[in-house]
Amino acid sequence: MATHATNWRRPTRFARVADLPGRVMVAWRWGLVAGIIALAAAVFYTLIGLGSFRGLILGQDLGIFDQAVRAYAHFQTPYVQIKAQGGFDILGDHFSPIIMLLVPFYWIWPSAKMLMVAQALLFAGSSFFVGWYGLRRGLGVMAYIVQAAFIVSYGVLSAMLFDFHEVAFGLPILFYALWAFLEKRDGHLIVACVLICLVKEDMPMYAAGIALALIVTGRRLFGIILGLASAAITVVLVFVVIPYFSYWGHFAYIGAGSRGLQSFGAAFGAFFQHLFSIRGVEFLLLIAVTAGVGVLRPVLLAVVPTVLVRFMANDTVYLGFRYHYGVLVTAVAIVALIDGWAWFGEKQAMVAKVGRAMQTVVIALLAMIELFAVGAPFETLPEYQNVQLRIQMLWTGNQRAADAQAIADQIPDGANVAADVFLVDQIVDRTSVQVVHPNWLDETGQPIQADYVWLYTATISYDNQSNPWVSELFVQLLAGNYTMIDYRGPFILLQRIGS
Repeated sequence: MATHATNWRRPTRFARVADLPGRVMVAWRWGLVAGIIALAAAVFYTLIGLGSFRGLILGQDLGIFDQAVRAYAHFQTPYVQIKAQGGFDILGDHFSPIIMLLVPFYWIWPSAKMLMVAQALLFAGSSFFVGWYGLRRGLGVMAYIVQAAFIVSYGVLSAMLFDFHEVAFGLPILFYALWAFLEKRDGHLIVACVLICLVKEDMPMYAAGIALALIVTGRRLFGIILGLASAAITVVLVFVVIPYFSYWGHFAYIGAGSRGLQSFGAAFGAFFQHLFSIRGVEFLLLIAVTAGVGVLRPVLLAVVPTVLVRFMANDTVYLGFRYHYGVLVTAVAIVALIDGWAWFGEKQAMVAKVGRAMQTVVIALLAMIELFAVGAPFETLPEYQNVQLRIQMLWTGNQRAADAQAIADQIPDGANVAADVFLVDQIVDRTSVQVVHPNWLDETGQPIQADYVWLYTATISYDNQSNPWVSELFVQLLAGNYTMIDYRGPFILLQRIGS
């Protein structure tokens, strides 16, 4: 009589996907291991997020999303004061209504820290899919190695280290879409692609990539319809929806001087310039190395439209895995790896063994390098500390954090505050806070109006270390209508006279 221990690797027929290689049943105990790994990842990511918060390492993006979720939670228009002092709707910057899902949790825990914990749980939950689907496709114990490698991969960790972003929702939804494509679950794929469009205006590009994969695998009509729909939705979001909500009246990441696509000619020139640059080649090689044997699988086509657009962008930051720009690319590459591993196992025994052994070595080496390398990838910018130090910030003595808390306690709830980029998160959930800029103007060019100003003399924002604008602004404010009410460590708190 067969036992669960033998059943988990028994090939099973699925009429719906007769051509899907490696499909096996998974006993609950093997899935439980993937769940335990995901639970450990949730603890790991949560410690990173909360440690980064206490260590004053997170920047303004967390504050931006907190202000938006806070507005949604109070049934208000999601105006973001960090971007401008009035009328700056976040839907006119990036179209990410998916973050409304955080509102019930914000009612329970109205804090920017909640967003970091939510992101940790979403990332960790996504890692469970990697382990479970690896088992489902016959990877065996290798599925756990792939799951662990995904958890500590540069793309995922870099996103976790860099504030909160809407890609926290994009990751599980993209996995859902890729699963639906591979399993030929058309209804699920349509639902996933609809949800993708609610994450961010550029996310339909992944749906367009899946459309390419559908066409290549012979499902041409569905692929053409999905591709046209994805392109149409992208155009509508970028040129109709976002401009309607935008403070500027247009999408700020397209046009002359923008970080994204500029003119057609500039985009065309940037594409070839980046394609033959070291950074561009490195980006493509990293995708290929992550996908491994899956580089030959159609599912990897899901990244093609996104990669093409990134090569046409003006800012080279998009050509890499830094910040939150690599987590979704990593997700597609990991799914391609799993699919390729299962497909490779159908080949001749010796070839399959050699190929899988080589892939195992590559994955193990990458995971070890990312776990134990000093400074990379965990210290890609001067303000970044490695993961271990971020976690230690939760329970070790941190005089800087204590000084910051003492200053924050003197700022009353509901106050109108201008604070340093790395300080806004500390008070964003109970004040109306905006970012201090060296020229004392907000992003729309309007003079900053604030009752309290919280300066950080040791900040690295706006190149303060080489051009000490904080000290100059301090003198300027004292000469105006502000007075200093406290000075602790590197922090200065000023109050407008008469406020």
